[in-house]
Amino acid sequence: MSDAEALTAAFAAADKGDAVPLVTLMHDGMTWAGFTLTGTQQVYTKNEFLEAFGVLGKLDEFANEVTRTETTPEGIVIAWIRIYRKLGDKVLDVTMVTTHQFVDGKVVRSTDCCPPEFAAYWQETGLAA
Repeated sequence: MSDAEALTAAFAAADKGDAVPLVTLMHDGMTWAGFTLTGTQQVYTKNEFLEAFGVLGKLDEFANEVTRTETTPEGIVIAWIRIYRKLGDKVLDVTMVTTHQFVDGKVVRSTDCCPPEFAAYWQETGLAA
């Protein structure tokens, strides 16, 4: 299985309630430069990233569907991920772009870039801290 296929499968499993493949795919020393709920960027450790992901448990519905991947000649996996969030009547349905550096089948570095609607959604729900 390629790195891109492993990433796609791990996100699909997490959406079905099995986070183990996604957690296992991440190297213990990985870092993720990602967006906070207020729209700023932060570099997360693996544990911080997983903790931040916990906010999804407060929603009525959510999904993270990898809709497309591309792998650079150097092995960086670029993924387009449809992020769907629903809390009451507030819905977010946008695409974010992520990058993932793999070493020996584990993600060691990742980034994400979300559209402005991402931060606006979390503000509207009152969940942005």
